[in-house]
Amino acid sequence: MAEYESIHGTRVRYLTSDPTLDSTTEGQVWYNSTTGTNKTLVQIKATLSSGSLSTARAGLAAGGSSPQTVGIVFGGTSAYPNTDTNATEEYNGFNWANGGNLNLARTYMAGFGTQTAAVGAGGYDHGNGDKSEVEEYNGSTWSEVTDLPGNQRSQGAAGTQTAGLVFGGDPAPIRTQSLEYDGTNWTSSGTLNTGRKYLAGCGIQTLALAVGGSVGTPVRSAATEEYNGSSWTSGNSFTEGRSALACFGVQTHAVIAGGADPSIVNSIEEYDGTNWTTSPATLATARRYTSGFGSGTAGVIAGGSKPAVANETEEYNSSINAITQSAWSSGGSASSSARNRALGGTQTAAFMSGGYNGANSQTRATEEYNGSSWTSGGDLSPQGNPDGGTYSGAACGTQTAGLFSGGSSQGSTDYYFNVSYEYDGSSWGSPATWTAPGLNGIQLFGTQTAAVNAGGSRPGQPLDRNYEYDGSSWTTGTTLPEGKRSGGQSGILTAGVIFGGSNPGLSPSSPSSTFHYDGTNWTAGGTMNFGSNGGQSATASSTDTISYQGSDGSSDTGRSQLYNGTAWAIDATAATVTSSLRSGAGTSGAALSAGGSPNAVQEYEGGTEVVTASTLTTS
Repeated sequence: MAEYESIHGTRVRYLTSDPTLDSTTEGQVWYNSTTGTNKTLVQIKATLSSGSLSTARAGLAAGGSSPQTVGIVFGGTSAYPNTDTNATEEYNGFNWANGGNLNLARTYMAGFGTQTAAVGAGGYDHGNGDKSEVEEYNGSTWSEVTDLPGNQRSQGAAGTQTAGLVFGGDPAPIRTQSLEYDGTNWTSSGTLNTGRKYLAGCGIQTLALAVGGSVGTPVRSAATEEYNGSSWTSGNSFTEGRSALACFGVQTHAVIAGGADPSIVNSIEEYDGTNWTTSPATLATARRYTSGFGSGTAGVIAGGSKPAVANETEEYNSSINAITQSAWSSGGSASSSARNRALGGTQTAAFMSGGYNGANSQTRATEEYNGSSWTSGGDLSPQGNPDGGTYSGAACGTQTAGLFSGGSSQGSTDYYFNVSYEYDGSSWGSPATWTAPGLNGIQLFGTQTAAVNAGGSRPGQPLDRNYEYDGSSWTTGTTLPEGKRSGGQSGILTAGVIFGGSNPGLSPSSPSSTFHYDGTNWTAGGTMNFGSNGGQSATASSTDTISYQGSDGSSDTGRSQLYNGTAWAIDATAATVTSSLRSGAGTSGAALSAGGSPNAVQEYEGGTEVVTASTLTTS
């Protein structure tokens, strides 16, 4: 048996501890004398299930130049044998949202471009046959543009909206043609060496890749061809011939997945510009007539036929990092089904107080959470109203040093409270009052002894008020640049942030603005991807927080957004969509959602990327 040195020309390094695990040590092998193990750092190749398409479909097209986290698919067959769809869906790295519909529903289109600049060309209309129509997408709507020179379907495609390429396809005889698109006109170019239909493509117009396809029933091709901007050159074939497959990446680093050979397959192969290798990762759902987008190290496979139409989405990652996606899961059930309850603390040490039980009925009850179950805590003190209880207040601080502020009640008289209470883990102290008026829906952040109470709501009153708390009394602070109620909040008195919320005087009703507070002044922050009204947020930091649940102005979403102090990024969606929430608990990596309607407690765990060296074993 050959030794490592004779193969690689170097000896295995003898180390007392592992070296720095980063790209500089990728592919290296060493012996760790402390643990007595041979180790190596190699790429981890894996697929992860992600959010399902709203419309299950096969024969769909994609904007193949899109990155993994900002993709688009459109068209396809939503039900066999002949139900074409015009639906467009946009991917945010976790879930799909509906985009503007195609003008013409069809299947087996050539698709290329990005989420905000896509092209759908040709295709098959089950009621009217092959089509030559071409449409462009601008991020919201599709517009008809210059037709293809003739009806065609099942082509491969590559490139961008202003520099695209389609090749091969049907109808018979199977085509070898290539057509370049400059954003306005189509021009004939070099022909494929092997004519194919149901093939796939990726790359850019001047460095494209054509892979697989069918050269005639039932022959599946394993051919690879590379395009240089004028002509095609045959490359090495891949391992498993297939048609109706997904392809993404560039000419020097591409990935193919799924397809039929003729049975439906789940295998994945990678191309390095010369050779194909079979990936150890496979699709969880074998499928054909699927689509893909992304890069050779981070791609997406969506939809297809299994043979029933599929809505599954899988991400393919090839990295030295082991990737775990962020996700929501169910937590321990709360005792009370009241909504609009104020939540504070952390994911494993939270408190939740007040709440609305229905007309003229609210509670003063407090519950405490230990990460798995809820127990009763001390009731809020009576607030001077004959009906007792409060709802739509806000909370901040910790389970043993918490603060509750604001809120309202309904009864023989409606009350709006301008008081706060401190919690020591078992009971609430005497109220501290700020300057009238009382408010509900306030944004509250900070600690028990240094907090900010901003915005809020009361009929006929402005929403831009701001008060600061020093542990005993409230003083007036700088007013908000824009009135807000029922928004998100995070941070401390001298480094806080509020975002989202609503203001009836603004359009839309759930503004997406963000404002930072430095203890004196407010400044504008990053714009949210969508406004969030009546949701919750982590309370730990103004530069590392998460906003979750809430309404986008038209419906409750369950969606999350992460904020790094500058920009917002869309994140995982909760399993149960919940409304009527107030304040929040936890951090951007471990958040808690509770106190809304329905009575669902959900825990969030942030995604991770960890570099781990593999231990080599003998067999």
